Amino acid sequence: MKTLSINLENCYGIEQLNETLSFEGVNANLIYAPNGVMKTSLAKTFLKISEGKVPEELVYEKTPFFEIKSDGTNINAENILVVEPFSPSFDSKNLSTLLVNQEMKTVYDKVYKDILDAKKRLITELNKVSKVKKEELESTIKSDLGLPDLFESIRFLQLANIGNDSYSKLPYTKIFDPKVTELLSDETIKSGIADYTDRYNDLIERSPIFKKNGFNPVKASTIISSLKKEKFFEAEHKVLLNGNGEPLNSLAELEVAIEHEKETILGDGNLKVISQKIIQGVAPVKAFQELLEDCPEISTELNDIQNFKKIIWCSYYIEKKVLFDNLLALFDAGKSELAAIEAEAEIEKTLWHEATEVFKERFHVNFSISIENQSNAILGTIAPNIVFTFQKGSDQPVKFDRGQLNSLNFLSVGERRAMYLLYVIFEFKAREAKEQNTLIIIDDIADSFDYKNKYAIIEYLKELSENSLFNLLVLTHNFDFYRTFQSRVLGNGSKRKHSFIAQKNDNTVNLIGGGDNFITEPFDYWKKHFGEIPQIIIAMIPFVRNLVEYRSGNKCNDYLDLTSLLHIKSNTKEFKLGDLEVMISNTMNELQLSENIDKAMPVIDFIYTTADRVVQTLIDSVDEIRLENKVALSIAIRLKAEEFMLDHIIDTTPINGMQTAKLYDRLSKENIDKGETFKNIRKTLSQVILMTPENIHMNSFMYEPLMDMSNHHLISLYQTIKELTWDGL
Repeated sequence: MKTLSINLENCYGIEQLNETLSFEGVNANLIYAPNGVMKTSLAKTFLKISEGKVPEELVYEKTPFFEIKSDGTNINAENILVVEPFSPSFDSKNLSTLLVNQEMKTVYDKVYKDILDAKKRLITELNKVSKVKKEELESTIKSDLGLPDLFESIRFLQLANIGNDSYSKLPYTKIFDPKVTELLSDETIKSGIADYTDRYNDLIERSPIFKKNGFNPVKASTIISSLKKEKFFEAEHKVLLNGNGEPLNSLAELEVAIEHEKETILGDGNLKVISQKIIQGVAPVKAFQELLEDCPEISTELNDIQNFKKIIWCSYYIEKKVLFDNLLALFDAGKSELAAIEAEAEIEKTLWHEATEVFKERFHVNFSISIENQSNAILGTIAPNIVFTFQKGSDQPVKFDRGQLNSLNFLSVGERRAMYLLYVIFEFKAREAKEQNTLIIIDDIADSFDYKNKYAIIEYLKELSENSLFNLLVLTHNFDFYRTFQSRVLGNGSKRKHSFIAQKNDNTVNLIGGGDNFITEPFDYWKKHFGEIPQIIIAMIPFVRNLVEYRSGNKCNDYLDLTSLLHIKSNTKEFKLGDLEVMISNTMNELQLSENIDKAMPVIDFIYTTADRVVQTLIDSVDEIRLENKVALSIAIRLKAEEFMLDHIIDTTPINGMQTAKLYDRLSKENIDKGETFKNIRKTLSQVILMTPENIHMNSFMYEPLMDMSNHHLISLYQTIKELTWDGL
């Protein structure tokens, strides 16, 4: 793939996104998306498309539109793989392919073909008579007979000689339905079922009302309930029963007539209990009653359910003897050759081993991984069972399959994520084995991992990006991960063309170039351009103050003077740009202002003038992403807000620390009685308290909050704070 075109409208949280990404030079593109902009929505959209489904707009129910093209052609669903941050239920769809040795499987299948065909024919016929699902038949036979495989089970059926011709067409699922088995576990019913069956069938034969395989007591109870529900007799209808001279006029008369007929034979204690439980039972129990009508002799077998299951399979054998015997004969003829291939498969290494080696070499977890049924999995005759082994010191190792691990719920979050990552690696390897071109959407997969495993993930993604089968679209809201991926995977040569920052403007999401040094290495950029760009001169104030605090503490002159440029102090308006140059050069050697900068200009005037110019620039080019613009605007907002509050508070005693917040508290308390009139002023000032501290008191090494903040918010707040007045108070 050389280009990926994404055109979306109303897809989850994305109202509009229309971008084309290039994969020329490197098979990866990287997008940093602040929270709430589009990351999860984009990943979810690709996931739906990969599942062959249509993305949705869930809030306003607008009609979605989506068009994803690879090199100008609509991309196929099977060529998309979405790797979510974490999915506890994720399984590699291609795990069996990953484990199979194709060359060995070809030879094995050639020998095994006739056996498989014969097995398929037998399973089909057994399904028809037993009604057991095809995929469950083999395991049911093995379980009921207590034998390890189907072929040994057939040998048992050949020799057992306990079948019964009259049982050969009875459906297994009707006899051994869980509800029937539960009923027969009652000792009263188990001991009396044969007597009940004889008496019941006698009732049917002699009754003028009931008929075998027709209108029986079970159906009579159902009809009574139906007539009652539909108010049949209230409509003045009547019922004439066979053998009755007069029609019945009411539900009560009908119930008495039916009950009298049943009481004739089944009126004594135990038999009455049994009949009531069957007649009032759930659908499978009622179906079992009909089976007893057809084949009453099975009642004598019900004392030993487990043995009766063996009798039923032996009865099927009598009916399908040719199919059973043919399958076993084919297996016996080829088993020596099959056994030799299976033995070789036991020691065979497949791509499974490569995947587990990748995992073990790179990621640090407290369990090991193996395949329990390795030879059959490698030969593709059975689904693989992955086993996780835990060992602590000299204790005996403890093994669990994945289902057990999930049910026990004792893995840490990190271990669960690591296990998920293992299955993701399986999927990558399987697609590689199938030579399947794939667009892989990586949605913050390193989130919540420790740094050691986070960097291991990045290194593995680098390897994937070097595979010509794969194209990576990596999404993240972690700016540290973003910068690390740029340096380790994209490199300086590609990061400008292949890394982006998502910004939401009105209803449209735009991808802005995010690979320039002023974004990824802003502090180096500031040092190089300090004297030339007004915004950088201002942005260096909190940066240098941060360094001064690390070096000399917060009591030295430079720290206090720089603080007076971030808050309105008694001496704030005295400082000139020349003074600022000295403060900065004391910490950052050889940094000087250019000749174009008026060093006699008050710093606070310079800050306001620069902020006005930045606002105008950003209004014309709102997508420009520059850290120094945001810092300069934030400082101007803070100073404007403090000037306003100092002009309107009564209590002007000096403040040490948290000046903006404390001024806000004083102003709020002094004007608490102003009600709605003061509401808008408080609302604007509270935004200053919420938005600016992280921007100004930034750590020299972490500045992600600044990247997440929209230029729109800062521009709007600056313009509002400039125009704030005390009118009406």
